Amino acid sequence: MDIRLSVPAERERLDDLTAAIAAVMERHDIAQPVIDDVVLIAEEVVCNTADYGFDAGQDREIVVAIRAAEAALHLQFRDNGRPFDPLSQPPPDLDAGIDERPVGGLGVHLVRQLARRVDYVRDGAYNVLDVTLDLTPSETGDAP
Repeated sequence: MDIRLSVPAERERLDDLTAAIAAVMERHDIAQPVIDDVVLIAEEVVCNTADYGFDAGQDREIVVAIRAAEAALHLQFRDNGRPFDPLSQPPPDLDAGIDERPVGGLGVHLVRQLARRVDYVRDGAYNVLDVTLDLTPSETGDAP
């Protein structure tokens, strides 16, 4: 399986994108828990990119590539927004009370928990976030 989807980086397009991702993965017999994790990751990444990644009036595009190889699922999110490395952010303090926590950081934390590996690079005018997941869900259903 090797697919590539390109959509405007807008929240209004998120449902179309995640439905297309899920449909393609179902056709390739990917386990439902893995599909659920991929959809959740896509929602987190695309929402953050759409909400915070662009200047007013800037063309907004995000490309999602998905490839299955060697018992792993490789996701790549590529956008033309402002340079931003989400992995450079400090991990959230999960023990702090809700009123004591700063806004943000939980989505990236969730992606890291679901993935085997997450990497970021700035490639010319593009942010590139690579996420690798196991193709087989864990025995307990918990994140790896």
